Amino acid sequence: MKNKVINIPKPLWKLHGKQAYKQDLIMTYLIAVIVMLVNLKTGNGLVLWKVIVVAILSIDIGGGVVSNFTRGTINYYQESKLSPHLFVWFHLLQTFALALIYTDSSFPISLTMITAMIGASVAIVFHKTVMQRQISVFFFALVALMLSLFPEIPIPANTLTLLMSFKLLVGFSSHYGKYATTLIENT
Repeated sequence: MKNKVINIPKPLWKLHGKQAYKQDLIMTYLIAVIVMLVNLKTGNGLVLWKVIVVAILSIDIGGGVVSNFTRGTINYYQESKLSPHLFVWFHLLQTFALALIYTDSSFPISLTMITAMIGASVAIVFHKTVMQRQISVFFFALVALMLSLFPEIPIPANTLTLLMSFKLLVGFSSHYGKYATTLIENT
């Protein structure tokens, strides 16, 4: 079975890289929509602007869970001159948005995400060692355990915090510095 490679428009390179397999794009957008639907279903009682922000965060974070594992995205960040730490810490904006929506849970959300971002940055520093993936997984397990200590976090906030941590730690930082194979037309 041949995998179709699609050239990605420049505004979407940070999401998918310069090229992506069609199957990667389908899975990325499928999980993005599923995460959004689950969070909208479980996010009862939010005012309209919060529902809209949760939907946008769900699509972005949900899609990033798959996208951060794809060859196109991994290669893009490896080849670019963009700081991987900037990418990681840019997620403070998403953390701030979640904390703003779920003010009663802002402390555990912020604490958990800062732990995840510190872990991702530490794993990136170790990208030339054999410990990179273990460090990433260690911090992800730590984040999952931390979230279990705060059962009061609403399901959408918990889901997005866990998925954002997963994409940063297990997806992005555990692969940073390692080239995926080059995408080749009709491979």
